[in-house]
Amino acid sequence: MLTFMKMPKSEALEIKLLGQRIALKATQTDPVRTREVVEFVSAKLRKAEKRAPKGLVSPHQVALLALLELADEYLEAREKTSVFKEEIERRSSRLLSIIESELGG
Repeated sequence: MLTFMKMPKSEALEIKLLGQRIALKATQTDPVRTREVVEFVSAKLRKAEKRAPKGLVSPHQVALLALLELADEYLEAREKTSVFKEEIERRSSRLLSIIESELGG
């Protein structure tokens, strides 16, 4: 369950994830972005909780399972980005060579 509560006298939010209340002071100035981040994490936690054996896993273990999944997704995205950048650089270099040969010749 995900709950947002504005805490008095501060810019902090209180959220509830895996039954734990957490006071959060957002580094993002955009509250919409903060909500998106928290909802994304909450969805990952729910997914990890569903995969875990019922009653045999603590909230901390669920959080670790979600963290491992996020790390895997991050590494995969980083790898794909690197491959994409290399391809863009290769194509750009090839196009530049074509343009230079046309202009020079």
